[in-house]
Parts: sequence; structure tokens; C-alpha cells
Amino acid sequence: MAEKKNEQEIQQELQRLIAEINRLQGQMEAINAQIDLIESSISELNRVEETLKGVKELEGDEEVLVPVGAQSFVRACVTDTERVIVGIGAGVAVERTIDEALESIDDQRQELEKARAEAQQKLQELAQELQEKQRKAQELAQQLEGAQRIAQQSGGG
Repeated sequence: MAEKKNEQEIQQELQRLIAEINRLQGQMEAINAQIDLIESSISELNRVEETLKGVKELEGDEEVLVPVGAQSFVRACVTDTERVIVGIGAGVAVERTIDEALESIDDQRQELEKARAEAQQKLQELAQELQEKQRKAQELAQQLEGAQRIAQQSGGG
């Protein structure tokens, strides 16, 4: 009977570890999704920065192609190459110089890069914890297999 109890304890611990492993995997997936969003935002900021630098180099009334979606463009003339309208959140936009906008973009990018680094650090910590839980689960599975073999030999002999 003591062997059976030991086997039950091992099974319970193994089930607990499996639940923890599943929880950790879910957290890691969520953090990976967060990192993807952050990287997408950084890429968008990089594109905006390139565009604003290009506008800054334009001379007045130059014609440019403006994307309107679905790989379609309209021709437009840029009349002001020194000021742009920048969204600041909550549907609010303000007029700024291109240099101010570029500075703001750089600040946003730095914040996003910091958030990405923190998320990657957390992901690494979770990966280490996951690896440890998987190792323990493997050990328990082997113990359970051994306990079951002993129980079969005892019962069969």
C-alpha cells in the first residue's frame, strides 16, 4: 500500500507540474505576442522617421506620392516642409516642427526598445523556469514508471 500511495503522490506532483508548464507556456506566448506588437510599433516609427526626413529635404511645392492603401497612391504637393501634424494619443493631434516630431519619435522608440528588452528578459526567465519544470516532470515520470514496474513485479510475483 505504501508503494501505491507513493505512486499517487508522484502522479499528483506530476499533474501539478504539467499545469505549471501549461501556465508558463501560456505566459510565454502572451509575452511573444507583446514583443511582436512592440517590434511592429518600432518598425512603424522607423518608417515615419524616414518619411519625415525625406519631407524635410523637399523643396517647396514638390510632388510626392502619398499611399492611400491597397498599394495605391495619389499625387500631392507638399507645401510646408517644416511643420507636420503629429498624433499625441486619444485622437488628439498637434502641429510640430519636423525636428520636434523626429525627437518625439526617437523618445517613443527608446521607450519601446526598453519595453521590448524588459519583455525579452521576462521571456528568458520564464523559459528557464519552464525548462526546470520540464526537467522535474521528466524525472517524476521516470519515477512513476519505476514505481509502476515495482508494483507490477510485486503483484505478479
